[in-house]
Amino acid sequence: YQILTETVRDMMTAQAENGRISTYPADGEFDSWDLWCRKYVLLGMQYYLEICEDKACAERILKSMCGQADYIIAHIGPDKKSITRASRSWYGINSSSILEPIVRLYSLTGEQAYLDFASYIVGTGATDVVNIFDLAYENDTAPYQYPVTKAYEMTSCFEGLLEYYRITGEEKYKTAVINFASM
Repeated sequence: YQILTETVRDMMTAQAENGRISTYPADGEFDSWDLWCRKYVLLGMQYYLEICEDKACAERILKSMCGQADYIIAHIGPDKKSITRASRSWYGINSSSILEPIVRLYSLTGEQAYLDFASYIVGTGATDVVNIFDLAYENDTAPYQYPVTKAYEMTSCFEGLLEYYRITGEEKYKTAVINFASM
C-alpha cells in the first residue's frame, strides 16, 4: 500500500499546472500512443482511489484526474482534433480506448463534460475507418474480421463501452459488448 501511495503521489508531481500528464513533449502530444498512456495514468489513479485510506490524498487524486481529463477534452473532440486522429496507429483505436477511465471519472464526479466526451468517443465508433461498436451490435462479422484487428486495444474499447452502458442503460451497448465477447 505504501509503495502504491508513494507512486501515485509521485505521478501527481509530474502534472503541469494546466492539468497535463504525458510522457510526450507538448509539441508532440495527441499522437502515436499518447492517449493510450494517459489512459493508464487515469486508470491507475482510479484503481488506487478505491483503496486510498487518506481522504485528503483521495481529494488530490480526484482533482488531478479531473485536470488531466479537462486538458484532454480541451484539445480532443468535436471541432478539435478527432480522437481517432490522435494516433497514426491502428486508425485511432488505441486513443479511443481512453473511453473507460473517462466514463469511470464521470461516475466519480457526475461532471456532464465527461459523459459528453464519452458519448463523443462512442459516437466515433472508436476508429477512423469503421464503427466497431455498430459491427458488434449487428453481430454479422467476427472481431477478427473487422478492418481494425488490434485485439488488446479493441477489447479495451469494449471495456469502456461496458462502463458506458452501465451509466446510460442503453441496451444497444450491452448487446454490442455481449456480441463482441461471444464471437
